Amino acid sequence: MRNDRKKRVLALLLGLTAAASLTACGGTEDTSSINSQASSQNESSVQSEGEEATETDAITFPLEETQTFVFAGVCGADNEHPEDTLYAQKLLENYNVQIEYLSLGSDQESALQKLNVLLGTNDAPDAIMGALAMNETFLAMYAQEGYLMPLNDYLTNPDIMPVFNERVIANNPDLLKGISLPDGNIYSLPYINQVPGTYLESPIWINQTWLDNLGLEVPTTLEELEAVMEAFATQDANGNGDTTDEIPLIACVGSGSEHLEAWLSLWGIATKDGTYENYVYLKDGEVIFVPTTEEYKDYIKTMQKWYENGWLWSEYFTGSSETFKAIQNDTSAAKYGILTAKNPVGPFADQYVAIVPPTVEGYTPSCYVNPAFMSGSKGQFEVTSNCENPELLMAFIDKFYLMENTLEAYNGIANEELKLTLEDGVYETHTLTAEQSAELGSNAFRLYFSNNIPGGILESDYESGKIIM
Repeated sequence: MRNDRKKRVLALLLGLTAAASLTACGGTEDTSSINSQASSQNESSVQSEGEEATETDAITFPLEETQTFVFAGVCGADNEHPEDTLYAQKLLENYNVQIEYLSLGSDQESALQKLNVLLGTNDAPDAIMGALAMNETFLAMYAQEGYLMPLNDYLTNPDIMPVFNERVIANNPDLLKGISLPDGNIYSLPYINQVPGTYLESPIWINQTWLDNLGLEVPTTLEELEAVMEAFATQDANGNGDTTDEIPLIACVGSGSEHLEAWLSLWGIATKDGTYENYVYLKDGEVIFVPTTEEYKDYIKTMQKWYENGWLWSEYFTGSSETFKAIQNDTSAAKYGILTAKNPVGPFADQYVAIVPPTVEGYTPSCYVNPAFMSGSKGQFEVTSNCENPELLMAFIDKFYLMENTLEAYNGIANEELKLTLEDGVYETHTLTAEQSAELGSNAFRLYFSNNIPGGILESDYESGKIIM
């Protein structure tokens, strides 16, 4: 019986892989270019979750009797226990739901191997959490085999998932299309992260610690940006006693996202990741070659100014990718102030915050938006066919989409752990030292489910002043 099931899985996987290959050859990813001056979104009407019970038609939290669900996820060791984190304990207190953790190993390969053995048996977990535990090919395969449950009816039922409906779907009705498989069903939940600036194809990151050390604000115009870079270049921004080791702006020739072309967006020319896609675009039905435009000429003059003033990394044209990475991973102190990248890396990555592109007089910024900004990063949570009470499980997971629950899953409990504070109804995240980050690693719930977990931080949360990053 087990061998027959393995053969069906293998045959299905081969078919899906072939289909994915044909799709990859025949199409390209569709991203939309929008003005970065995004319109404000309606504030959610969902009430914050607190100590008091929350009711649906059939489910009241906290439950009268403790309910335990087994969540499988990817982590570094089999003996780690996210159920012991303060966040999991708070979930138990607020909802009377206990999470039992099943480790799938430390990487996606080992996770998929374990899932191939577990799914379809009585040993399967109730749910799978974290994107590293699942990819789209296996998601489709497991769904077609019947090992995963369709979630459509739960997601669109405001009695079961009131937070998701009022806070997520109401904010973006098209989201469900973005997380559906070709069969029309939804088998996985998204993580939605609409932090201003991070939705760009190549987000702009600035070292908040450097700004704080020098008493500076996040720049919103080109003039303010250049004043910040000058301060970074001439003062001891990283606080190590040396005023000569700071690089205001770092970039790397040939990099997919950490390149100067990303700055073209300030002059109204949207760019995609990849250094060979940025010089042709369509405007009013006419194909435009970027280097022939006045916008590009103004951009080049500005880049020349940045280089001559010592604001741009002096080895931008000659430095190797290895040297670039060595600077990013320097353990003595943060050595660069600004870069464009999917995410900052290195021991001081937590010091960087994404910013909205500064404005240039006479121009309107134009940027490509990462599709995940609108529909979320899917593949963060799946319910298996072994779950005996999926309605209750989905009602519980619905609470993960409350703003405060998402914040605390990722940063620790407000005012009890180092990275998150709450004062007068406003949450604020804080930059941690390397030593503090190591301490947080044993407490943050999200770290046990590699990549992301279901939840949502909306742009409106920031616009309403509820969160300070």
